[in-house]
Amino acid sequence: MFGNTSNLTDGIYFGESLPQQIAKHILKKIIEGEIEAGEKIVEEDISKELNTSRAPVREALYLLQVDGIVERIPRRGTIVKPFSQKEIIEYNDVAIGLIQMGIEFSQGKWHAENKQSLRKHLEIATDECEKSNVMEYQKKAEQIFRYIFSIANNKALSRFFEEASHILMVFAQSQWNTETMENFHFRLKMSVEAILEDDFVKAKNEIHEALNRGVM
Repeated sequence: MFGNTSNLTDGIYFGESLPQQIAKHILKKIIEGEIEAGEKIVEEDISKELNTSRAPVREALYLLQVDGIVERIPRRGTIVKPFSQKEIIEYNDVAIGLIQMGIEFSQGKWHAENKQSLRKHLEIATDECEKSNVMEYQKKAEQIFRYIFSIANNKALSRFFEEASHILMVFAQSQWNTETMENFHFRLKMSVEAILEDDFVKAKNEIHEALNRGVM
């Protein structure tokens, strides 16, 4: 079906439909800045790129529209949705609550091996921060949150966070700079270190500060 499926394999879960895979491919292009806010997404271009028909591409765009990533404009087509500051703050508040719940549910599950893995995730994110690599840092920071959810072992939290994080990643791609990243990472590091010390109240407070620094 696809001439080149390498772009579609990252983060795909077993059993995903073709439109879901295409939606993730388009989302990746948006997050990485290949398609910018307000820019039209041309179905024909995507279908040619992936060597598929336009029908699954159209369905993929509908899935992204449901998630609030794109919007359909009469007589113009589908564009990447620009987000207001109010919308970003609302999504950010949701993400904060979900991560704090993940930290809460993870209590009692941080044995030595899990802590070592969390420490490794932090080291990788710190390395990207020190390189001033904003885009790669965003991905590594999100992996820390995903790991916390995996320890919490709550699929519902992970699913809800996935939806909110898509919006925040699109926003961060266009709005973050090195200073934003460094301020965010300072608080994220303190949160992770608090988890490693089993101080979950502090960990939740620092997550609140970290994400607020990412959107203000």
